[in-house]
Amino acid sequence: MTQNKPLALLTNDDGIESSFLLALVEAFSSSFEVVTCAPDGERSWIGHAISRNAKLLPSKIEDYPSLAYALNGTPADCVNLACGNLLPKAPDLVVSGINLGYNVTLPMILSSGTVGAAMEASLLGFRAMAASMALPNDQFETIRESCGKKMDNQVRESLRHSAEACAQYALDVIAAPVPEGLVVHNLNFPIGYDGEHDPMISFAGSLNLGSFFEKGDEEKAYQLVYHPERLEAAKVEVGSDLWVMREGMPSVSRLDFSEASGKTYLEP
Repeated sequence: MTQNKPLALLTNDDGIESSFLLALVEAFSSSFEVVTCAPDGERSWIGHAISRNAKLLPSKIEDYPSLAYALNGTPADCVNLACGNLLPKAPDLVVSGINLGYNVTLPMILSSGTVGAAMEASLLGFRAMAASMALPNDQFETIRESCGKKMDNQVRESLRHSAEACAQYALDVIAAPVPEGLVVHNLNFPIGYDGEHDPMISFAGSLNLGSFFEKGDEEKAYQLVYHPERLEAAKVEVGSDLWVMREGMPSVSRLDFSEASGKTYLEP
């Protein structure tokens, strides 16, 4: 570890093998000392879950650009365990991503393991970012199943630009004091992002996306089935993260989860 660079802890919910996480590590390495602790497999849609009874065992990854660990836990586990046991000092910043697919509007944000990891960092008193990138619907499953290793050139270039934009935004985040509250900077990059525009400040849209669970043909069990067309058909508020995404622009919503405490109801 060097003494000159700020320390960034990186994680995600798509797993340590994700090329999208690796792109973030590479983009951050020029300005940050990077340590990565990420789940040993995909942990999407798990929110801020913490493992209650599991015995967690971090495993050092040898063939990684910088110090890295895989963990048999949730994204929030990765942040909590790494900050308390693996890092040589407190991180200047914790970054979760880049997520495969967008995390816009409250139903997506509150379900996201990517955002949940960043929330854990904020709960521990650290600066926190979450980053996600929209993907073409017809390529999503191929990219997911290959851990981001199979993608076309446009997606690959968008990923590079998104990672670089995250690293640049991170420098602004660490230049400011640790904010009060439970703040997470939630960044989202559109399909075809070319790096020409900085993230636009937005707010998390509020939508009702209905039930996610459906029965398969001739099956008794229910399984989550995400319908992107519900989000695409939704009426949006101008200035929301979804509105910015529809405009083809990157967004950043500065979420403050301390506002969920109910304290404001006691204020005159």
